[in-house]
Amino acid sequence: MYTGINENSLILPNIVDALADYCNIQQDIDETKCKSAQLIAQNIDIKRVIGEDNLKRCIVDPASITPVSDADKQLKALIIPALCFYTYSRLLRLYHTVFTDSGLISASEDGAEDRNAAKALSNEAKSVAEDFMVDVLSFLEEEFDDDGEQQVGKLVPRIQVFGGGEWRASN
Repeated sequence: MYTGINENSLILPNIVDALADYCNIQQDIDETKCKSAQLIAQNIDIKRVIGEDNLKRCIVDPASITPVSDADKQLKALIIPALCFYTYSRLLRLYHTVFTDSGLISASEDGAEDRNAAKALSNEAKSVAEDFMVDVLSFLEEEFDDDGEQQVGKLVPRIQVFGGGEWRASN
């Protein structure tokens, strides 16, 4: 990351090490790409499911003197596998090509085949992440029972696009 604001808003500043634990990544992967994919994954995929308040519980500010609660530590530990697979999914979708002065270049001569393979792997990684999110939602629902406040969303949004129009399940 090139700015401190983005670096401090990451759940895992050492995402490359965590990705190596959960996903099949090459050891010399660009750390900046991993961090940017993590930022997208946590701010889109995870935030959509658990909400902004619960996402903030997982981000530890190094300058804060407030101690982190045990519940926040448990939540972060449950989110890490899902975050890794969401990040891997974003890496596959966003960075399987390179943009140069000559334009968009695929890693091989058969760019369409590579794109389809990357998309299939990305979808698989996303489905694994959603399976890990079930544990996170269970944990947050237990907190909901204790606190009495609604804190979680839906794992899969109930909006489907058919023919360019939105249809919500509530319509």
